[in-house]
Amino acid sequence: MLSESPRFNAARRYGAWLLALGVAFVAFGVLLLTIAVPASAPWRPLGYLGAALWAAAAGFLPAAIFSFARQRLLAAAFDGPQPHTPASEPTDRTTTQRLLAALQARFELWVRDNDALTRWPPVLVSIFFALLTLAAVREMWGAPPEPTLDPLSSKIAAAVLVVMTFPLLLLERSYANLPAEQLPEAPQLNRLLRLPVATCLVLAIAQILLSSGFGWAAGLARIVGVLIFLVAIELILRNAAALFLPFAPIELRQSLADSSLSGGLLRLRVPTLRTINVAVHRRLGIDLSRSWALAFIQKAALPTVLGMGLLAWAVTGITALGINQRGIYERLGVPTAVLAPGLHIHLPWPLGVVRPVEFGVVHLLPIEFLLPGGIDASKSSRVGESDSAESDSGQLAPAEGPAPESADRLWSGDHPFEGNYLIASAENGRQSFQLVDIDMAVLYRVGFSDAAVRAAAYRLSDADELIQALCGQLLVRYFTRNTLLDLLGKSRESFTRQFQAALQGELNRFSTGIEVSGVSVEAIHPPPGAASAYHDVQAAEIRAHTEISTRRSEATRTLMAARQTVIEDHNEGVAAAAERVGQARTQSVLFAGERQAYAQDGYPFLLESWLAALTKGLGQSQFVLVDHRLTGPSMPALDVRNLSNPPASDTAPPPAEP
Repeated sequence: MLSESPRFNAARRYGAWLLALGVAFVAFGVLLLTIAVPASAPWRPLGYLGAALWAAAAGFLPAAIFSFARQRLLAAAFDGPQPHTPASEPTDRTTTQRLLAALQARFELWVRDNDALTRWPPVLVSIFFALLTLAAVREMWGAPPEPTLDPLSSKIAAAVLVVMTFPLLLLERSYANLPAEQLPEAPQLNRLLRLPVATCLVLAIAQILLSSGFGWAAGLARIVGVLIFLVAIELILRNAAALFLPFAPIELRQSLADSSLSGGLLRLRVPTLRTINVAVHRRLGIDLSRSWALAFIQKAALPTVLGMGLLAWAVTGITALGINQRGIYERLGVPTAVLAPGLHIHLPWPLGVVRPVEFGVVHLLPIEFLLPGGIDASKSSRVGESDSAESDSGQLAPAEGPAPESADRLWSGDHPFEGNYLIASAENGRQSFQLVDIDMAVLYRVGFSDAAVRAAAYRLSDADELIQALCGQLLVRYFTRNTLLDLLGKSRESFTRQFQAALQGELNRFSTGIEVSGVSVEAIHPPPGAASAYHDVQAAEIRAHTEISTRRSEATRTLMAARQTVIEDHNEGVAAAAERVGQARTQSVLFAGERQAYAQDGYPFLLESWLAALTKGLGQSQFVLVDHRLTGPSMPALDVRNLSNPPASDTAPPPAEP
């Protein structure tokens, strides 16, 4: 009879509280995850506690469903309202109890088929909250590292976690002492409650260790996250088994939400074959103790496990090195050889250990001047820089998309890998300083010799940090000996060669085994804040050079024109002088000839010359020749005018008078 079964009689007493606890766990889990998920949350481990509460809710809510179903079955067995005693159902109910009773009544009206209510709804509810637990753990696992708390805040967090442990521990103890005859899910709920209790304890211990300076304690939160993740997986697998197993009778049916992993947290007890046999016999009706195959497996399990363990230990003596790896073989802790890429057989661990080292891998290291604590000095001194540029600098740009901000080589804006340095200068006859930014990267690799491999493995802990420090020293030493104009005007190739040689010398001095393949200098320029002023100075200098070049061209043009004028005047003078000299020589020759003719002929020559000169002078005139030697009236009058050139007028000249 159902009325004689304690589980049905106590269903009314436990159903409402199971539902209330399940809802409370869900609400507190949401609250804790809301507090812990943001990147600036100081108490990040509280998110794991919220996930553990959701895992507990995956057991409490299905148990509440089964309690309500048992209560309805008992009421149906009496064909009327369920009888109750004043002890089990007091008349003076509180507001919370009346509210829970109202919710229970509405729930009973909503679900009328008890068999359907206890089949799939508990399974789906448990799987749903187990999936939420997995999502919460994954969200917390992928969240950025929590901010470093001061010791006082860590101790306060530990105290809060310890205080939260007490109600969970009291609840766990109450269900541990609750008989399974009254609530069949009590052992399951007891085991699931151990998960949030253990989570609170471990997180509190981690905060106490962190406040004492033990940084490794931050990994305890991730260990708790892994445990919660495994418990959620176990809940999903147990409830998913309902797809392949027949349901028990409704009178014997109970929740499948259970966890052996969570049950072993506070009570370490390995499940024996007898307990497994009892569970399988109760569920499937199979007696595993009578199976000869299982008996054989039980006897052969230990030799098989030992053999597999021995084989696994022997396999540690086989090492495969890739084409970009070499290995230093340590036999009994002493390095004996450098192994080339390939498959190698050696003594198993820990007798023989192969320490892998890179082979031909070239690293590109942007040089930044870092302060202690990893803060970029060049960026810490610049005011007004946005954090969004730093958060986006690590993202990869698509091949067909726009170029990222890091590809902007204009020095008018800040770049993430530029270092800021002071250089010497002189201003108004006084010593001063200026700022210069440099964007430089170093290409390096481990040397190919065996000595370089051993030096890189045993004498070098962090190559990037060492190269950063050495480059910072060399750059400071270089910039103290040069001014800004020297830096901007010097050949970049000669600077990279000198810097590479100096850096390689420092690395060799420390016996690091590192080879510098190259130094890439992207830019050397003043700070971005001085970009506009420096551009104005450059523009003024360009304008000055342009004006000087223009005036020089005008002076050259004027000088060439003057030279051309001088040459022309000189050539004209020389030509005129030559012409006059030629005329003078001609006149001299003519005069000499006339003197010679005069010496030979005398007066006739003079007369002839006179007449020729007269004819030449009067060649265009009309004239009358009169001679005094012509006398007497009887003498004829002779007209000796030149008639070859008639006068310009049409009228004839008058006859010559005698």
